[in-house]
Amino acid sequence: MYYSRKIPSAAKEDLLCASASIFGPGSHTSLQSPPAAKDRCRLEKFRLGALVSVDTRDFEEFCDFAAGWDIDHQLIGRTRPRMTVAGLIAPGLQLALVEQAAPYSSQGQNPTGMISVAVSLDQRRPMIHRGHSLDQLQVAITRTGEGFELLNRVGAQHFLVSFSQARLEQYAVDVWHDSRLRLRFPDLAHRMRYIEACETILNDVQKQPALLADARAVALLEEKLVENLLLHGYADSTDTNYPSRYHVARRAYRYLLDHLEEVVSIRDLCAVTGASYMTLERGFRETYGMAPQAYIKALRLSRARKELLHPALTTTVTDVALHWGFIELGRFSVQYRQRFGESPSETLRKARGDRWRVVGD
Repeated sequence: MYYSRKIPSAAKEDLLCASASIFGPGSHTSLQSPPAAKDRCRLEKFRLGALVSVDTRDFEEFCDFAAGWDIDHQLIGRTRPRMTVAGLIAPGLQLALVEQAAPYSSQGQNPTGMISVAVSLDQRRPMIHRGHSLDQLQVAITRTGEGFELLNRVGAQHFLVSFSQARLEQYAVDVWHDSRLRLRFPDLAHRMRYIEACETILNDVQKQPALLADARAVALLEEKLVENLLLHGYADSTDTNYPSRYHVARRAYRYLLDHLEEVVSIRDLCAVTGASYMTLERGFRETYGMAPQAYIKALRLSRARKELLHPALTTTVTDVALHWGFIELGRFSVQYRQRFGESPSETLRKARGDRWRVVGD
């Protein structure tokens, strides 16, 4: 069965139970990807997992397919976004090919109990992870509880694979006698073999989706991916102490999340981090792709949109704007339209399906 557009909550609950909280991604030249004519999202469920296909310009819709993930996503500039995803979901495993056409900054947490590994496929669009620009041999690794900060200044195309953390660490002990998982490809040939393994597995499941109904097949898929990652990578002993600007930016970012409903000032951030504004701003630009002021505004716009997309009976545009710190409603509407391509009232009206009268707009 296919579900178009938003996945019903009941279907999401079924998927969460089946997949133990996993995510999927998409769009590659040789892989089956959805047409670009209009937003299209679908989910094909099986006994032990699902195939996911997403083609959308709406990040909130994109997030509907990100079970278990906590993501803050900010566009850089005014380029119209487009996100395509092709992926598979199974217990203890997720494999996804993701492409985002617009420059963006993305932060958050990966699913509990998982280790997530991202490998860029296009070196013309390098990935910046936690303030550090990754070269062709490096991978971005996120463990449960660490949080991730990705920055792609010209969009991105990458494979994202998430494994059971306990299983991957045990496999690393067996293979490397070390569970620390400091991965780095020894050369481009090893990197290409890993990418080809990801592509092959995804293609195989797309052609034979019934594999996701067979427990043995699912176990083999996980085994093959774990093996390819660890055998084509090696324990990277490179010092990972990034410049202190990254730590300043991250501390400020965490403070923003913890105090999002307050009117946080740059002075507050400097006081919390103990850094000068120059250090704070440079760290923010390196890690998140924008100045802290711009980031604060973008974060609040995203939170306002999320509230408008999931309104209560009494929700109004005025209340939402004030709740997220936008005092001047006209400016809020202009900034909102520039960011999301529609007015706040349009978002609220669509979310309600024209069933309720929009109050206070």
